[in-house]
Amino acid sequence: MTPRIALAAAALALAACGKEEPPKPVDPGTKVEQAARQLGEAARQGDVQQAGEAMKQMGEALSGSMKVEPVDFRALKELLPESLAGLRRTASEGSRTSVAGIASSKVEATYEDGKGGRIVLEITDVGTLSGVTAMAFAWVNVEIDKEGTSGYERTTTVAGRKAYERYEAATRTGALDVIVAGRFIVGAKATGVEMKVFREAVGKLDLSRLEELKSKGVPAPAAPAAPAGPAPR
Repeated sequence: MTPRIALAAAALALAACGKEEPPKPVDPGTKVEQAARQLGEAARQGDVQQAGEAMKQMGEALSGSMKVEPVDFRALKELLPESLAGLRRTASEGSRTSVAGIASSKVEATYEDGKGGRIVLEITDVGTLSGVTAMAFAWVNVEIDKEGTSGYERTTTVAGRKAYERYEAATRTGALDVIVAGRFIVGAKATGVEMKVFREAVGKLDLSRLEELKSKGVPAPAAPAAPAGPAPR
């Protein structure tokens, strides 16, 4: 390589290093998340005009977001165990709802011990709103660890997934929320149940089968556009 060519190559390299990358387009999920944060801030400040603008932006983002068809609730019902920590399943139901073109599915099961102990287990697939599921839960980005004679409250993990768990000894009530694969919300509420039984029920939740459904109903990525042929002469 001659000195002149070497200098030219070096100049091109320096120019490339100094060149700014074009901004990446913001995906619809991020746009919805940003709008949700603005809406929350507007509500906190009582700013009606800002809230209206945030709702408008959220609507625009949702209209352009990826449409995810929720898992059929009948398939979700198959994931509900027959028993939970010694409590027998006494009832179950499922449903699918659609509002403004955004669909979701949900199943619920009730477990009882015949002595007043009761646990209600819910699984919800938020479908198209998968990208903003975490926004509904303030505990996702914080750490909580409280414990005393009256019970406990903590952010923890269930089968490796972030969860929020709390229990009140005086009322013998407990609650649990878990987010699975960014699109499923698993919730459990216990009444008349001892802390040991509630902890056992939480530990026995099998979330791996639910995780396997994370790609269900997600549109296949669009095929890359074919390269343009030579311009006609």
